[in-house]
Formats: sequence, C-alpha cells, structure tokens
Amino acid sequence: MSKERFTERQAEVRNAIARLEEAVAQTETPILRDAVIQRFEFTFELTWKALQLCLEHRGLECGSPRATLKKAFAEGLIETPEEADVWLQMLDDRNLTSHAYDEALARRIYRHIVQDYAPLLGRMAECIQTLAWD
Repeated sequence: MSKERFTERQAEVRNAIARLEEAVAQTETPILRDAVIQRFEFTFELTWKALQLCLEHRGLECGSPRATLKKAFAEGLIETPEEADVWLQMLDDRNLTSHAYDEALARRIYRHIVQDYAPLLGRMAECIQTLAWD
C-alpha cells in the first residue's frame, strides 16, 4: 500500500466524519434517522479500513474489522478497555444495520450513533489525521 493511498484514506475519513457530524446535529426525523445511519455505515467502514492500512503498514496482520479494532487497541490507537468495548458494540451495530430494517432497532442504533459513536468516530478521525506513513 502506498503513502498516496493512505493520504487518500485520511481525506475520505475526514470528509465522512464531517458529513456524519453534520447529520447528527440536525433534529431527528425518520428520514434524518435513516440518513444518519447511512452516514454512520460508510464512516465506520472508512475508519476501520484506514486503521487496517496503518496497522498493516506497521507489519501487523488485521484481516477483519474485529481483528483490526483489537490490534488498534493493542497499539494504543483505542485508548481504554471501555472505549474498546464501545468500538466492538459499534461494529455489532454496524453489522445489524445492513441486514434488515427494524424501526425499534433503527431508533436504538440512531441514539447510540448520536450519543456515543459519532463522538468516538470523530476522535478516531482526528487520530488518523495525525498518523504518519513512515
């Protein structure tokens, strides 16, 4: 993987989190809830893939999103065990959003996105911007 590709991924993460933060700042409606969930899905995907690129560049095998998150914790990119637990819950919720639409589930995931996931993704996006491709 090239430095240019990683730089592109950093920009994609930066843009995705900006779009997610824009959406979560709006007043909830059913259409907005769907948009927030959609933006969460692609922001999460870009974020874990950026982490994967960085970790693999460091010589660490990551494969899946779960393995990548565990390696990110081991490498200190995810700082606390509590934060790691939220990341794994975020992964589980991300997997649930793509299988079937259930209104109660969508409301629960939306609340988690607004309260927990968007801020955590925002902090990780900032961290990703500081990572160097040595």
